[in-house]
Amino acid sequence: MKQEIQSRLAALNVLKRIICEHQTLMTAFNHLSVYDTLSDTDQQFCRLLVLTVLRRYGQITALIRQFVSKPLPKKRQDIQLVLALGIGQLYYLKTPPHAAVDTSVCLVREINQPAFVGFVNGVLRSFVRKSACLIEPPVLLNLPQWIYENWLQFYTKEQIQSFVTTFMQEAPLDIFVKDEVTSWAKKLNGTLLPTGGIRCCSGSVMHMCGYQEGAWWVQEASASVPAQLFPDVQEKKVADLCAAPGGKTAQLINRGAVVEAFDISSHRLVRLRENMKRLRFENRVSIHCTDVLTLPDKETYDCVLLDAPCSATGTVRRHPDLWFHLSKDDILRLSQTQKKLLQKAVRLTKTGGYIVYSTCSLEREENEAVLECVLTENKNIARVPLPDKWHSFLNDKGAIQILPNQNQDGFYAVLLEKRIS
Repeated sequence: MKQEIQSRLAALNVLKRIICEHQTLMTAFNHLSVYDTLSDTDQQFCRLLVLTVLRRYGQITALIRQFVSKPLPKKRQDIQLVLALGIGQLYYLKTPPHAAVDTSVCLVREINQPAFVGFVNGVLRSFVRKSACLIEPPVLLNLPQWIYENWLQFYTKEQIQSFVTTFMQEAPLDIFVKDEVTSWAKKLNGTLLPTGGIRCCSGSVMHMCGYQEGAWWVQEASASVPAQLFPDVQEKKVADLCAAPGGKTAQLINRGAVVEAFDISSHRLVRLRENMKRLRFENRVSIHCTDVLTLPDKETYDCVLLDAPCSATGTVRRHPDLWFHLSKDDILRLSQTQKKLLQKAVRLTKTGGYIVYSTCSLEREENEAVLECVLTENKNIARVPLPDKWHSFLNDKGAIQILPNQNQDGFYAVLLEKRIS
């Protein structure tokens, strides 16, 4: 099989796992052994092709409909995906027509569907002839209708449009350094961020200056905010309740805290341990694989950081597979878990201590609604006003609410204090 077919066949298999079987992007790639056999160039092309089709799937589907008179049956979803790969290359990646069309036809043969060779060839060649006259479908087609309707309750149509436009873009590489941030920004030719990190040109992280020495770690700009909201944590006992992969744990240690890191996933904790070792922080943190809801209700910690499991709708730029495995029921289910976790965080915090609750969700059900519920049930918990440095990110309740059109992942965070009842 030719190399150009191998990379496209790998992309097709990944898309089938995500769109038809509702796997995550990471799972789909990790379970595809043929991907590891591709050259670096072919791997990069394969990922670019997959990400393009996922980000633009609504638009690509609308384009296909202009050339296919009736929808393909569900059992022929693989042919639909071949067409999506072909049109994604032709319209968005500007792949030469002969390459995109010929490889798509070869894909049909590779998946043992010879009856559709003429069909795919005809659709794509017709698309090539008429592509110059086509009007690009609106980007809002890439957003599930139920999410759009939900967002309309809290955001304007213009904001939603800007969110989706941002989601179509490649995510930047952000890092957080231990110290000397200005110096490191110069060394890495990066840009200082208002959140305290550095935005770098994308590249091979492991080969960048300072990575192997443990001078910094990868951490998206918005995700770096929650651990910064605590007042002085020097020598304070701090719990990081959903800690993996460890960026917030590293920040807390770097601020001088005595940290206990918890996570329910042993697999994710492997990465946290690796990160702590590379950063030379392994002796300054105790790591526990456990469900934090089972911890004894003792007021043990001066501070508790709860970056709760959530729908992650603020991170679609990094995770364009999200819309293919997330449902409205998931958000309702997650909000119930978040309330339980925040209640647990309250019980684990000493009187006079602080709690940060955060998510990377844009859904009010997972943010203000969770917080308001817990505040109603705990009269000894109060919001803490945040310093002026966070002014541009504050919502009308005084909580951090970063939106995707601020060129960062969508994120929510609030600082709470546990007071005497």
